[in-house]
Amino acid sequence: MRDQAEIPTQIRGSWERCIERYHLEPGRDLLPPRLTDREVKREQNELDSLLHVAEPVFQRLRQIGDNSGYCVLVTNARGVVLRQLIDTQRGQELADNGLRVGTVWTEELVGTNGLGTCLATQEALTVYADEHFGRELRRFSCSTAPIISPHGEMIGALDISTYAQGERQLQALAQNLVCDSADQIEAAMFRYTFRSAHLLTLVWARECDPASSNALIATNDRGVIIGITSAALMQLGARERVQMIGRALPDLFGATLEELQRAPLRLSDNLPLRREFWLVYADAATTGVGLSVKPDLRIKRPDQPALESPLARLAGQDPRLARNAEICHRIINRGINILLQGETGTGKEVWARAIHESSERSDKPFVTLNCAAIPESLIESELFGYSAGTFTGALKGGKVGKIQASNGGTLFLDEIGDMPLALQARLLRVLAEGEITPLGDIKPVPIDLHVITATHRDLKQLIAQGGFREDLYYRISGVRIELPALRERADRSALIEKILQEISEAPVELASEVQQLLDSYRWPGNIRQLKNVLQFALCMCDGGRVALEDLPEEVFAAPAERHALLPVEPSEYPPERMVSLSRPQPQLSAAEERERSELIQALEANRWVVSRTARLLGISRSTLHRKINKYDLG
Repeated sequence: MRDQAEIPTQIRGSWERCIERYHLEPGRDLLPPRLTDREVKREQNELDSLLHVAEPVFQRLRQIGDNSGYCVLVTNARGVVLRQLIDTQRGQELADNGLRVGTVWTEELVGTNGLGTCLATQEALTVYADEHFGRELRRFSCSTAPIISPHGEMIGALDISTYAQGERQLQALAQNLVCDSADQIEAAMFRYTFRSAHLLTLVWARECDPASSNALIATNDRGVIIGITSAALMQLGARERVQMIGRALPDLFGATLEELQRAPLRLSDNLPLRREFWLVYADAATTGVGLSVKPDLRIKRPDQPALESPLARLAGQDPRLARNAEICHRIINRGINILLQGETGTGKEVWARAIHESSERSDKPFVTLNCAAIPESLIESELFGYSAGTFTGALKGGKVGKIQASNGGTLFLDEIGDMPLALQARLLRVLAEGEITPLGDIKPVPIDLHVITATHRDLKQLIAQGGFREDLYYRISGVRIELPALRERADRSALIEKILQEISEAPVELASEVQQLLDSYRWPGNIRQLKNVLQFALCMCDGGRVALEDLPEEVFAAPAERHALLPVEPSEYPPERMVSLSRPQPQLSAAEERERSELIQALEANRWVVSRTARLLGISRSTLHRKINKYDLG
């Protein structure tokens, strides 16, 4: 590897994960395992219904690959290669070296690589030559971008690989190509998913063809936004879909759906990109005079009762959350810091954003930092920023840190329990004194911000163990808000139905047995897991009705697991197992009976630790999980 200062942040973070989390050895041959043809077909079937609409994009990439020697790969969110677009001799050479359908490219298995690191960070990136963790991959350059579903979830990644040549900067063309293609794939799937809705497009000039735009907005008949692409979010300067979904067009743009159907709308240039563009109804003519408006992306707060606030809407019908919303309303503008606690997936960041949008700071920045996702060596500069020339490899003009960027608004520190002790001391001083000193500077900068923190860990236990400062704990926990797990919510059934209708493009219902199963399931991954399960079911169902066979295997948990208070670690299984009786066991052949028996013996010999069992059997963990599900051992 090169000098550490020259290595991109994403690559440094990936190498640290490989060593500290996955315990991989640098420089070894880390070739990707390959699934069986049957397993590959099953993985492909999950996404084919969406990806088939992007076929024109794939054909263009194939033509580009023919002319430039690229190998184009498409994976799902689990890192399994579903498609490869290679027709040239050089592309075939790349395939022969492991870049082929069925291989699995997660960081945990292969180390730092374009596909695996993109899936881990959910960011576009290039991994060049010796930036790869495994020795065998250091001949390649891999530029990758995430593929985003019509509902905003990352469902896979698009990768363009070739042999590494020349300087890393020369790979910018491949990076631009893969990002643009990923946007086109997202737009194609979006148009198909929301084909029954009203589509609006954002274009730079009135003469542009709306059909060629990737910046799309979908609304229902009332003009309420029900979907938006990543490109449209970027052009509007919005960070997340939650800022836009459920908003009415007049609130954002000052024009109704009917007005947009009659004439395009010219938007002012006071947005982050500082360029003027047009909002065009997809079926509207592109002639006539547009209206000049200034889009206000803030949540407008007219004189309405507190029940209409983002917080109250988020609380739904659950009494505990309604009480939490009431508490937050009472203290929200009094300068009291808030600590959100709850299991992973309970929506702590969504709740923090709702607090911000319900406050008097709603028109000011909302800045987030996940303390667990950034390496300890980088978190200080991310939080406090630095001045020009502070260290080798620093940005020429310095960098504004997260604290200073949130001045006047709200700073959300997620997973605060993972913040290093030395940094806790600096943060304590910032909160106590109301000023920061960027790295390399001696002059403090005054700040005004509201701090919301969140964690799934027991901070008092961390304090007892010496892992968290007690004085910082009392500084950040002026009010503690406990977010209930999904299994504890009184409105669980209503919430399942609400999320189902939000993510579906047409009316859909759940069979009674499906409703009963989802309502009784323990949901270890909470709302995040629920959305994934419902999205999978929508892809699999036909006729607007979700049946049991449309659900993923994970919700058919054994009875002992379904009533457990603590979720099982997703990658491992406990020593004591109960075979699931949720579905009838099909008749097995003699060969399958032998395989099942051998599988049980191997799992029991390794105390049901999947990673060790997979190594013993010489198969990938994904393959082992498939076999466990096949024989109903999970």
